[in-house]
Amino acid sequence: MSIASRGRGVRFGARIAALFLAGAMVLVTQAASSQASAPERTSFLIDRLKSEDARVRTQAALALGGTNDERAVQPLCGALDDGTDLVRQAVAAALKRLNRSSSSPCLKARLTIEKSDPVRLQITRALETIEGGASGGSESEPSTDDTPKVTENAKFYVAISNVANNTGRPQAEIEKLVGAAVRGKLDTLGGFQLAPMKESADTARAVMTKRKLKGFFLSVSVDAFDYSDGNLRVRVKVAVFTYPGKALRGEVPAGVTQTGVRPGDRSSEDQLLAMAAGRAAELFTQNFQ
Repeated sequence: MSIASRGRGVRFGARIAALFLAGAMVLVTQAASSQASAPERTSFLIDRLKSEDARVRTQAALALGGTNDERAVQPLCGALDDGTDLVRQAVAAALKRLNRSSSSPCLKARLTIEKSDPVRLQITRALETIEGGASGGSESEPSTDDTPKVTENAKFYVAISNVANNTGRPQAEIEKLVGAAVRGKLDTLGGFQLAPMKESADTARAVMTKRKLKGFFLSVSVDAFDYSDGNLRVRVKVAVFTYPGKALRGEVPAGVTQTGVRPGDRSSEDQLLAMAAGRAAELFTQNFQ
C-alpha cells in the first residue's frame, strides 16, 4: 500500500470510529431525555458503565458526573479499575464534577496503583477539588524538562510539534494540557522515545541510527470548542509525518463529547482536551507501528 493510500485509509478509519463514537453518544444521552426521571437517568447510565464498548462506558461516566446524584459515586468508584485508560480518565473527571467526599477513598486507592500519567493527573485534580487542595498535585504533573527521559528498548523516535490552538484560550494552557496528554500516553504505552522539542535533523538522524529507531513527527492541533445543543465537543487531530524528513503519512482525529455543559466551562474543557489528546495519541500508535 502506498503512503498516500495508507494515509487515506487511516483518515477513513478514524471517520468510522468517530461515527461509532457518535452512536455511543446517542445511546447514552437518551438517558437525559425529559421523559425519564432523575433516578431513572442515573440507573440507565450506571447500567451503561457495564457495556462491552469502551466508548459507551466513557460517555456514561461523563454523563454520570452531571447527575448530581450520590448513587453515582459507588459505580464510578468501581469503574476506576476499568482496563481502558480513557474510561478511567472519564470516571475521575466525573467524580471531580460530582464533588462528593465519599469518593475520596477510592480515588486515593487508585492513585497509588495508577500507571497512566493522564489518569493520575485527573485523579489528582479530582482529589484537589473534593478535599480543597489537601491532596497536592505537583508530583503528578508531567515534567516540562526539554530533555525527555530515556526509554529503554524503544522502537520509535517521536518528535511532537507545538499545538496549533484554535480554541481561543491562551496558548500556554492548551500546550500544557494537550502536550502532557500526548506525551503521557506514549510514555504509558512504552516503546516510544520522545525527542527534545528543539533538535536538528542531523542530531535526530544520529540518535535514530545509533539506537536503530523509526522516526515519526506528530503535528498536533485542537479545533474550536463546539458548545452547540447544550453539549461540549472537543476534537484533537494528529497529523503523522516521517521524521526527520516530514513526509505526510496520514491523520488521526479524536473527539469527545460531554452533555449538559454550559459555554465557557473550563473544567470540562480541560478534562475533554486531555482525554481527546490521549485518544489521538493512542490511535497513532495503533495505526502507524
